[in-house]
Amino acid sequence: MRELLKKLAPGWALKIYQKIRYILITALFGLFRIFPINPYRVVVCNVWGFGDNAKYVTEELAGRKYKKLEIIFITNHPDAAGETRNIKVYKSNSIKAVYALATARVWVDNNRKESYIRKRKGQYYIQTWHGGIALKKIERDYGEHLGNAYVRNAKRDSAMTDLYISNSDFCTKMYRRSFWYKGEILECGSPRNDILINPKKEIGEQVRKALGIKKEVKIALYAPTYREGKDNTSAYSLDYEGLLSELAAGFGGEWIVAVRLHPLVSAQSNALTYNAKVINATHYRDIYELMSESDVLITDYSNIMFEFSFTGKPVFLYAADMKEYDATRGFYFEYASLPYYKAVNMPELLEGIKAFDKKEYEEQVTEFFQGLVLYEKGQASKAVADRIIQVLKRK
Repeated sequence: MRELLKKLAPGWALKIYQKIRYILITALFGLFRIFPINPYRVVVCNVWGFGDNAKYVTEELAGRKYKKLEIIFITNHPDAAGETRNIKVYKSNSIKAVYALATARVWVDNNRKESYIRKRKGQYYIQTWHGGIALKKIERDYGEHLGNAYVRNAKRDSAMTDLYISNSDFCTKMYRRSFWYKGEILECGSPRNDILINPKKEIGEQVRKALGIKKEVKIALYAPTYREGKDNTSAYSLDYEGLLSELAAGFGGEWIVAVRLHPLVSAQSNALTYNAKVINATHYRDIYELMSESDVLITDYSNIMFEFSFTGKPVFLYAADMKEYDATRGFYFEYASLPYYKAVNMPELLEGIKAFDKKEYEEQVTEFFQGLVLYEKGQASKAVADRIIQVLKRK
């Protein structure tokens, strides 16, 4: 109902509502600070749902047996969490969520915290960040596009953070340079990448069952990033018939394309055309589970290109608007230097699949990552959970 009212209400009314709501939540958080901190309470937050680094840390922690450990997961989409064992799931900014944040011993967040949240003495804040190795410029490096309010809150958030999680020397340097952060960094890998390095058979079976994909069918995951400011349905359209034909010819077997749009434009997925060979996977809750079961990734500027590489499987880049996107967003790497075949139109993409050389691809990827100095060992979730338990044991 609230989402419907947001759509129907005039802009001025919506601004007043948001201001009043913010004041009330801020007051509520301040009130709850009078309650003692629960020494066994851990609150994990992820805006988009039960996924990303937050999910994998939570699941690892839920498997631990430590005294009266209480794990609370906070998200905008609690209904999409599915069944969770030993975990309470609350909606962001609900009374329960605000109370949990005000009284938890440890916070784990995958995004910046909202400006009303102030850490108390005795609380410990771990930032897992959702970006990883970045192609697109972010934070201070993209600061002129973020607005003063975001920058102020980002600086405040970094100032109260006790620990950042890094998967590479690249990320460590990025946090120091661009995140206004001077604290401790745990160089252990990204928890969400554990499943790519150590795939689980049961997860693969779960993915196929949920999407109706037979065991013998190979999966090409098409996962473009979002474009800002407009409906870009046309930007996500491919010659799927030609793509499927070339994949079958080049790699053998029967193929389907699973289309997975970015959460910021997930609503646009319903405007695309699907069939038995091209399926909508946008609303599958965990893209890392999808990646672990996919055989090929096709993307454009999404950071998942780097992470999919950990599987050893092929990545192809299809970016018809590369020059425009680079000019408006900016990259950390020269697009041409990326170790993947790059296409700006469908004939080029099909030709790249046809000419794919596995040995050459693996050599290029290995050389590229050597320059970034990876810390990925498939044990990041364990390392973060270990740190949380260590903090809980401190008096």
